[in-house]
Amino acid sequence: MKTALSCIQFLLTSLAALTFAFVTPKAVAAAAPAADPAPSLTATFNSVVDMVLGQSPDAITAKVPEIRTKMNETFAIDAIVRRAFGRNWAKLTPAQQTEATDLLGRLVIRTYASQLSQGERPVIKIISSKQISAERWEIVSTASQEGKTVNVIYRFAPFDGKWKVYDVLAENVSVVANYREQFDEHFQSKSAEDLLKVLRDKLAASVPPTPPPVKAKS
Repeated sequence: MKTALSCIQFLLTSLAALTFAFVTPKAVAAAAPAADPAPSLTATFNSVVDMVLGQSPDAITAKVPEIRTKMNETFAIDAIVRRAFGRNWAKLTPAQQTEATDLLGRLVIRTYASQLSQGERPVIKIISSKQISAERWEIVSTASQEGKTVNVIYRFAPFDGKWKVYDVLAENVSVVANYREQFDEHFQSKSAEDLLKVLRDKLAASVPPTPPPVKAKS
């Protein structure tokens, strides 16, 4: 199974996290927005860092709704969640889908925001930002923190008249594909309710779980 992303990778690409059917960028696309999303991405990242840097886990937990609101300006979080479930999305009832979107979104944001709050302030650098097609934009960037640099690619599609992130690749590992692989394994032997219980239990924990380490270029 692919390694989960570090805090830098997620919040630079988020900081991901994620129709009751599989949603593709084309399915939600209308007219392509004109504005380059790079300034919005950088602003969102820096705003999230400002919210969490040096904060305690309890303080970050209390700020999760605020962080999610800020991230929604640049990230299609609900769509990321649905894409992460892939074909397994249909195995959830509408009520379970709503709860899963809320739980997973809160869990991912809390976990990585808590990690981001520690150490030096991370820095995002835009390497390139270009429109790939009428329905796709791609930003290549790096995230640096405490002497380590991670390569991050943000993939955008039009949502609600704006370019928004629908997937992130950190060191060529896709956020969506990584979660989907884990969900595929879960649903081989367990139910949707089992998964919701796992998510509820994780959110109920007093200290957010630490994401596994990711190999980064030094």
